[in-house]
Order: sequence, then structure tokens, then C-alpha cells
Amino acid sequence: MTLFVSQTLLWVVVAVLALAVFALARQIGVLYERIAPVGALAMGQGPQSGQAAPVVRAHLLTGEAVFIGMPRANGRPQLLFFVSPTCPICKQLLPTARLFAHDEGIDLLLVGDGDLAQYRSMARSYKIRDDEMIISGDVGRAFHIGKLPSAVLLDARGVIVAQGLVNSREHLESLITVGETGFASVQHFIDAKRKNRSVEPEKDTHNA
Repeated sequence: MTLFVSQTLLWVVVAVLALAVFALARQIGVLYERIAPVGALAMGQGPQSGQAAPVVRAHLLTGEAVFIGMPRANGRPQLLFFVSPTCPICKQLLPTARLFAHDEGIDLLLVGDGDLAQYRSMARSYKIRDDEMIISGDVGRAFHIGKLPSAVLLDARGVIVAQGLVNSREHLESLITVGETGFASVQHFIDAKRKNRSVEPEKDTHNA
């Protein structure tokens, strides 16, 4: 009799635990749908995704003139990564940005604005080649860059794919993701998803 009671209680406990696991799994699924995806915060000013990038003339650390926003002869996308020697997050994210660009087949170009000597020192410290960095306030102003670190992804034609504030690899990857989805930013994707939910037709509760 004691064995029967103990076995019964054990099965009751197992059933309760199974129900609890099911409820937790369901709740996690609901939270996963509600939590917004991590993405670069797009700014509302300046040229937007899908538009041709402004063409700006700048100079590499080598002194060679380059044109930002022009179609690229090598057919590769270009990531403009706006940095500063006085920005700790910029310097922390720099190795990640370089690895990301390498993995994705994207040409990385660092863009700065300020004291040339400080940027040269930064380039030496982080082993940045002279042809990987430009110092030009005109580029930042053309793209309305107000905060750092920011990034702008251009396709091979010079069209803006996506842009925004970044501080992680996930933010950098979101620039590619939003380009693939056709939305200008992760924020636009979230807004569209919410709007679609809000306009879903109500189920007809009346009898035919």
C-alpha cells in the first residue's frame, strides 16, 4: 500500500513538472515574439537607405584622393565606419568590425574627423593601413553623422543599404539583415510588424 501511494505521488509530481515545463516553454515563445531584434539604431536625418550616397571627395592617410559614394570598380560593398581616437567604444569595436567585414566580403573604410596626428597614432596602435582610413569632416556631414560609433553600408553601386549607431557585431550584422528584408532599418521592420498585427481582421463571431 505504501509503495502504491509513493508511486502515485511520484507520477503526480512528474505530471505537475511536465505542465510547468510546457507553460514555461510557451511563455518563452511569446516573449521571443515580443522582444524586438537587436539592431543598429537608425537616425532619421540625412540620406536614407535605398538612396544614392552623397559623393564626397576625401583623402586616405596615404594622401591619395578617393570618392565616397561612387560605383566601385571591384564590385564589392563598402562599410564606412565612423570612429574617433577619443571614443572608447570605437576602439573596442574596431577589431570586430574588421573581422566582420572580412567574413562578409565587405571593404572596410574608417572615417575620422579631427587631429591628423591622433588618427595616425590610432592607426599605428591598431595596425590600420594608410589606405583603410580617411580623415574628412565632409563625409560625416554628408551622412549627418552625429554620434559615434556609426556605420553606413554602401553597395557596389554607391547606394545606401543601411546605416545606424553600432556597438556590437550584432548591430553590424543587422545592417546586412535589414538590407535583405527590404526595410530601411530594424526599427522600420518592427513598426511594420506591429502595424500588420494591428490591422489583422477580427474573426467573425456571428453565425452565418
